[in-house]
Amino acid sequence: MGFLFVLLPVIFIGIPYKILSSSNHALLFDIGELRYFGVVPIVFGTIVYLWCSLCFVFIGKGTPIYTMPPKKLVVAGLYRFVRNPMYVGGFLILAGEVVLFQSGGLLAYFLLMFGIFNLHVLAFEEPRLLKRFGESYQNYRAGVRRWIPRLTPYRQNG
Repeated sequence: MGFLFVLLPVIFIGIPYKILSSSNHALLFDIGELRYFGVVPIVFGTIVYLWCSLCFVFIGKGTPIYTMPPKKLVVAGLYRFVRNPMYVGGFLILAGEVVLFQSGGLLAYFLLMFGIFNLHVLAFEEPRLLKRFGESYQNYRAGVRRWIPRLTPYRQNG
């Protein structure tokens, strides 16, 4: 999560801006005024990201930044439904940008970032969390999916 937090402005603003500003950028599709519905996942994704960051601060007693990680495993809020809601919020932001700007370049970027985020979570975050929080993280991981939310909230001891 620290990976996403530190690079947030670059990932969600800087690189999309560069893609859209490119001289060879072209529309992937044209949906007219419906493109403004892309603002909905951008706003929702931003809210998800901020909410989860606050959970890290107030519940986990840390931050999403690697140098100041949460002292407690956060299994509250949106974390009761999906293990990586900050990343899901990021995916929503990027998907909204694809729709809003109707961009093939942004779609390719979205898919690339999904792959990078997934590899990062698998190779770095999950092993680190397992080492840090042990059995409680192992139980949480067994009960809550990585990317697809549960329909009912996870209960830590039940």
